[in-house]
Amino acid sequence: MHARAKIPESRWQRALRSVLYGRDVDRNVKAKARLGLAIVAFIGIFSVITFRLVMFATVSEGHGGRRTVSQDAVATARPDILDRNGQIIATDIKTPSLFAEPRKIIDVDEAVELLTAVLPDLDANEVRERLSSKRGFVWLKREITPSQQRDIHRLGIPGVGFLTENKRVYPNGPIVSHEIGYVNIDNQGIAGIEKWLDGQGLAALHMAGLATDQLQRPVNLAVDLRAQYALREELTAARDKYKAKAAAGVIADVNTGEIVAMVSEPDFDPNNPRIANDPDHLNRLTTGVYEMG
Repeated sequence: MHARAKIPESRWQRALRSVLYGRDVDRNVKAKARLGLAIVAFIGIFSVITFRLVMFATVSEGHGGRRTVSQDAVATARPDILDRNGQIIATDIKTPSLFAEPRKIIDVDEAVELLTAVLPDLDANEVRERLSSKRGFVWLKREITPSQQRDIHRLGIPGVGFLTENKRVYPNGPIVSHEIGYVNIDNQGIAGIEKWLDGQGLAALHMAGLATDQLQRPVNLAVDLRAQYALREELTAARDKYKAKAAAGVIADVNTGEIVAMVSEPDFDPNNPRIANDPDHLNRLTTGVYEMG
């Protein structure tokens, strides 16, 4: 019998064998080393698979939510509005809103019963109709309180979730209402400076998904809140004294044309502008019609 010729090893094969097994190692040690390498390889492969499954579950869910939500308006960020001294006239706060994915609702009747128990102002029939639809996304209630969010979260209803939206807040109430205007539930400008901002490209940023807090600079107005407050106090007192239907006044800088203060009484609260479109609450300085003389 002839002995089998030994195949010569290359340099890198010898180096690899030396690193893995050392020199003059018996077969048992080699087998254990190979088994260890196989175990490590399997652990690595299954770790990658597990990680990819988790990422797929979370990322796909997030993108699915974005696709469905894109069909419904979401209140995005708006820039702060300041007076000439840097005092805040309008700003955004974060607030949770309640939504549902009807396709994931297991028991519609149970979900309606639980939700209306936490939110009594919800219309049960309307909620049942929305949850029974085949849509991927429906709003249930916009701008709920943190305590309501906690109570609903504890219910653990599948297919019900929350989105953090931006809610417009006017700290000064009706003081600057006619100049500043107001927004709708989707944080879109309806009147005044708020509507003007959307016309300056803010609406386009919203549609492109770029209207984030970090990309927006505050807007400074020429209005002085102190002068505005003083003028409103005087006009309100005069209106009450003379039983007038309305009163209006303007303070302007004659050198620059800047409007330092502008008041039209009666006004409205932009935080709750239900009466903003009432003819008695129009801005008589910009919209009112007067006889000459």
